[in-house]
Amino acid sequence: MIVSHKYKFLFIGLPFSASSAISKELHLEYDGEPYLRKHSLYHEFENVATKAELEYFVFAVLRNPMEIAVTVYEKMKANAKGNFTNPELFSENGGHITKQHRERFNYIKDNNSSFQQYFKKFHKKPYDNLSSLTIDNCDFVIRYENLAEDYLLALKKVGVSNPKPLLVANKTVGKNNNLLIYYTNDIKEISIDVFGPFLEKYNYSFPEEWGAVKISFKSKLEFLVLGVLRKLNQKYFKKTKDKIALEGTIYGDMQRNELKKS
Repeated sequence: MIVSHKYKFLFIGLPFSASSAISKELHLEYDGEPYLRKHSLYHEFENVATKAELEYFVFAVLRNPMEIAVTVYEKMKANAKGNFTNPELFSENGGHITKQHRERFNYIKDNNSSFQQYFKKFHKKPYDNLSSLTIDNCDFVIRYENLAEDYLLALKKVGVSNPKPLLVANKTVGKNNNLLIYYTNDIKEISIDVFGPFLEKYNYSFPEEWGAVKISFKSKLEFLVLGVLRKLNQKYFKKTKDKIALEGTIYGDMQRNELKKS
């Protein structure tokens, strides 16, 4: 999460949605300061913000979940930055790598798993993520597929007259941009049940090659019910700790730079 008191904006960084690249640029170029945790949500900001800060312009990035699932798989397959074997990042030690993450990582590593095998094993319920707890609080939503253009538009909306183009950070190694390489016919029907409700809610489409797609009522209902439970859990039951991110990470280094100034 990045706040700029100069331009009066709040950027909510969602996982796997260019949050590192955007946070870094907002910090370097637009007086952005790290606020709470990297992936803190709006209700956490509400709990500590001043009345004036609650009026700030809020924006975030929305990304196609079919792309996110592939990105997660490729990061686990490559053990990106050694994250999935670094005890400092494990959730029981205050980090963000959960036991579920490690279970999936170990499955991919131990079985040399293809994306299709991984997907069948771990994606059984309708997909949802922190976007559902964020987008409704935003004044502007950057669509990941229009990242470069929408990022500049967001900055213009907060009064930056000549914003600089966004530089890419934390690019996923090994990822193929053609989704059909991953979403083959043997997981097509599962993918429709898993992603259909989310795609419909946020106006995304399945690959054109799949033709007309029907999303089942069961999948829509399960998505709705699980979404309500997820929101209640995040807002009222989930415990989070403010912590300085790992040294050498983009967000961790920003936090340390701010501490040196104070």
